[in-house]
Amino acid sequence: MPRKAQAAQCLELTVAEGFEQTVHVDSGIAAILGAVVGALGTGGAAVVTGVWAAKTAQHQAAAQDAQARRQLRAEHVRERRGPRSKAYADFVAQARVIERALGRYQDSHILEMGQFNQEVDKLDYLGVQVLLEGPPSVIRPSQDLISCAHRCMRPLRVSIAALHEFGDESSEYAAAKSAVGDVGFELIAEVKDFAEAARRVLDDDGAGQADASVGAQVATTATVARDAVADSG
Repeated sequence: MPRKAQAAQCLELTVAEGFEQTVHVDSGIAAILGAVVGALGTGGAAVVTGVWAAKTAQHQAAAQDAQARRQLRAEHVRERRGPRSKAYADFVAQARVIERALGRYQDSHILEMGQFNQEVDKLDYLGVQVLLEGPPSVIRPSQDLISCAHRCMRPLRVSIAALHEFGDESSEYAAAKSAVGDVGFELIAEVKDFAEAARRVLDDDGAGQADASVGAQVATTATVARDAVADSG
């Protein structure tokens, strides 16, 4: 097999191993260079080294810039996790308060809904904290949850009025109570959707970005090495 073909084959094998086994980028680069130089021999090694030096500067500058950006993002994600976790937890806890209040109010003869309205207003306030903390992936679920909480008010008011006016054995109260149950199930679903979106955000520690950076540097090294082998012939 010609030396250049041997070099290319060694390069492919080394790159494949680098993605699976290499922890430090430098060791992956050393493995690739060692395979290429060993296949080309002493004379070819000098040519490859010269071409490598010329091509690597440009690739390294771009790779280092991309890696720096990824590392900054990962650090940002980690710094925001604490405040976001508190904002999400407070928001979900208040939504659960409203869930419980729905059942408590519809079975009571209390016509005044001031306390329930205050609980919804509090959810509005905590929703602002979620908006400020972000990221965009939790904004829509939080707003859907708040809207659903507001939709609970009318059927709950109708249910309480029907209970007070017609009694708990009336068809009017049964229909109104069923409507409250329906919107209550919607609220539970919205809470679940928000909680899942929030969990995905909190599970993202930026490590995936760092791993991608390692893979990108190994891939860049392989590209430069292939060019060097080609130029040496």
